[in-house]
Amino acid sequence: MKSILQNHADHIKQRFVLCPIEIRIELARELKKSAKERADLISSINKATADNEKIRQLLINEFGIQRPSRNDVIRYRLYDELSKVGYHTLYSDTYIPREELFSKRFDIEHIIPQSRLFDDSFANKTIEARDINIEKGNATALDFVEAKYDSEYVKEYRNRVDKLLKEGKIGHGKYNKLLTKENDIPEDFINRDLRNTQYISRKALEILSEVAPEVTATSGSITERLREDWQLIDVLQELNWDKYDRQGLTETIVNRDGNTVRRIKDWTKRNDHRHHAVDAVAIAFTRAEYVHYLNNLNAQSDKGKEFYAIRERYLERDKHNNLRFRSPIPVKEFRTVVKDQLEKSFVSHKSKNKVVTKNVNATKCSGGVNRKVQLTPRGQLHNETVYGRIMQPVVREEKIGVAFDYDKIATVASAVERKALARRLDMFNGDPKKAFTGKNSPTKNPVYIDNERKVELGTKVKTVTMECVYTIRKEISESLKLDKVIDKGVKRILQQRLDENGGDPKEAFTNLDANPIYLNKEKGITIKRVTITGPTEVEPLHSKRDHLGNEMRDADGRTIPTDFINTGNNHHIAIYRDASGNLQERVMSFFEATARACAQPPLPVIDKDYRKCDGWEFLFTMKRNEYFVFPRYESVVDSSTGQEKLIKTFDPKAVDLLDRDNYAKISPNLFRVQKLASKYYVFRHHLETNVDDVKELRDITWKRIQTIKLMDEAVKVRIDNLGRIVAVGES
Repeated sequence: MKSILQNHADHIKQRFVLCPIEIRIELARELKKSAKERADLISSINKATADNEKIRQLLINEFGIQRPSRNDVIRYRLYDELSKVGYHTLYSDTYIPREELFSKRFDIEHIIPQSRLFDDSFANKTIEARDINIEKGNATALDFVEAKYDSEYVKEYRNRVDKLLKEGKIGHGKYNKLLTKENDIPEDFINRDLRNTQYISRKALEILSEVAPEVTATSGSITERLREDWQLIDVLQELNWDKYDRQGLTETIVNRDGNTVRRIKDWTKRNDHRHHAVDAVAIAFTRAEYVHYLNNLNAQSDKGKEFYAIRERYLERDKHNNLRFRSPIPVKEFRTVVKDQLEKSFVSHKSKNKVVTKNVNATKCSGGVNRKVQLTPRGQLHNETVYGRIMQPVVREEKIGVAFDYDKIATVASAVERKALARRLDMFNGDPKKAFTGKNSPTKNPVYIDNERKVELGTKVKTVTMECVYTIRKEISESLKLDKVIDKGVKRILQQRLDENGGDPKEAFTNLDANPIYLNKEKGITIKRVTITGPTEVEPLHSKRDHLGNEMRDADGRTIPTDFINTGNNHHIAIYRDASGNLQERVMSFFEATARACAQPPLPVIDKDYRKCDGWEFLFTMKRNEYFVFPRYESVVDSSTGQEKLIKTFDPKAVDLLDRDNYAKISPNLFRVQKLASKYYVFRHHLETNVDDVKELRDITWKRIQTIKLMDEAVKVRIDNLGRIVAVGES
């Protein structure tokens, strides 16, 4: 957190002439987590999203709820949570018939009342009979059960709660809430949002006080309430509507109230990185009075004059007579301003630039401590070690054409076909272009196999070439792909085991100690590891040496490579313009980039002088998360001919990309590099969080470029931490 805040503080000081008076921040719990913990959190959120979608489908198919709401999903999840106690409620032990789950007989109930804890999370909810919920009032769950029932029943209640925890149906957070008495809640628990963030706020203050004299912290629950009251929830869906609607990815439904609602199919605010900016708007206008009011909202007593004064000054009733916080300016105008600013917002991603980091390695020695500065790679150098290579015959069916010179014909599998093709090539003095293309192509001037010229060869032949295949050793597991196993006998045994287990690799290839796979059962020889084909593109780590350590050389005097590795991710692709004006690429793996950085003397990671002697000119690099602005073409109907044609509606080379007034025009055409391979570049729109390649949204939310010359129209830009274009072109 410290490095993140310091980085932003530095950018704010550099970019703004006048420093802000106050900085308001929302301190999420995940700030205290490690990178791995945050990744796990994101993974769990994605899993929960997928699970919720499955529940929605279940509610549609089994309960007949055509448009399940968020509360419907929560209600079913709470119901499923009670499966290990026979679908009985926890407080009153009332059975919940499946057909009455969505009736008015049962309520979603807050375990610790909101008068004591402004917590509307899933961990503070359960399902209970409505009459029991009303009777419980503002008591905690345990206080209510102890007051209503005898000690034996209270013991049964505790056993039900223990069972749900033991069976993994509830977490420790909900478990603790179910067993919390009111006396166990600290007297100042109502102010927990401020207290829980007190320490982290002080640390934030230490860093951000260099920028602003006052730093105020708030929490996610407050932000969520303001976002709803100020009608900011659907802002992003409205901004994304047109691009989804043009591709037929929208729908119109009738909700439960009979109102017609437009929505994007499978939409969630998390599809757009700007949902953080929407939250930032709510955070920026959060007042301490709002926090005080919400924390005291459901208190039954001791609200005090201050509470009602806040309600009178900052809240108003909507058309449904519900109390809502007043927006900073009228809601309609407020939403318009927010949307206008969001359209001009760019999302900044940290690019993968650094290759090595300088570290001081300290080792103890007789004279004290020996310190040595060394370079450490900032990533994995290679994926896996390849243990060997073999030559294997590769059979292909190839079309007869200009490539069929004498060497190519020598690879044709059939001797008769080889002879016929060589005979045709002889007729044209060994020129395959004259022999097999144009008027002499096999379709126009057939190649005959026999001397009587009755049997035609056709247009395709089978060729056999010996190619080098790199191999690795892998343990047998459920992820093993049998088609990659080299040894045919071993492959046959593994296939037999798979067939015996109904084609289920998990059953077939796990627990091999208890259920071994035998190569020779009589001799007790088992198969635990197999040789499989490895990657096609590798780099040698070493060269072969004899027993004296001398390099071994082949017949041509070259060293013999050995110990091959798959270099893994590419660090960048450099784009050049050759002497003929054509774009050319050079792929630089992370392995090679590291080798250049660690060379003595160090070589530049980006080789701007590559083939300069041949007239090549360096243009730019592409690295992961670097940004490019692309032109946009749209199909229009020519009024004179009635035919469709493509016209360029946006040209990045004709726009001042540094002018903030142009950001709204630039944004739809701004993409970041997602992944790279030779002549295969994938870009993702800067606002997109989803990395699925939806066919209908190609060139809208993602791009795939497989022709280098298309990069000639794109313009590289650099975006700083504050989302501003600060440089155009390679910098």
